[in-house]
Amino acid sequence: MEISAIGFVPLGLDADWPSQRWIEFIGARPGLPARGVRLAYASDAAMILVCTYPRDRFDADVASTSADPVFEIAYETTFTLVNLALHQVKAPGARPDGLVGSLMQFASQQAARHADWAATHWGHDAASIIGMAGWQSGFSLDYQDCYVVAHACGMGIDQLKLSPVQDLSSYDDGDPQAVGAMHWELWRNEPVIGYKDLARVLISP
Repeated sequence: MEISAIGFVPLGLDADWPSQRWIEFIGARPGLPARGVRLAYASDAAMILVCTYPRDRFDADVASTSADPVFEIAYETTFTLVNLALHQVKAPGARPDGLVGSLMQFASQQAARHADWAATHWGHDAASIIGMAGWQSGFSLDYQDCYVVAHACGMGIDQLKLSPVQDLSSYDDGDPQAVGAMHWELWRNEPVIGYKDLARVLISP
């Protein structure tokens, strides 16, 4: 895939990744450019997702609802974190009634408290991070012309090193219509959790 096809340069891991890598479109709608791009990396031991949102597209979208862009990028982070955690549920047991709604409320509450998240740096750029069910997620406002959100499981998200990816030829683009397809089958050793583990997050301080 050529950079010209997405109209901006995404951020990705600043290192050679020894296993699978692919590209996904975020929030693509017919006739409109995608809100962002996710560069994803998976090995037997870990999965890392690096999401780049061009500020002009993201801010224009948010402006139509009079929302706060920083809250919205924090909510993009927590909403995806909750969905990643839900996907981890493999232990037997029925999903408690109302759990998903409670987790979505939790995502909104945590996004509103983003100033209290743990602080780290991705290279020279400050980032705020939060975790759930073995995943760590975070966002940075320090990159020029874009917002960056990252998620990782199987390895820490502290001190993540990112750089512009000018050449996407090594990234599998799969089916461009399969928006949100996460290729979970590429990750063989994801941690197994149960619904009780997520419910425990909701009642923690």
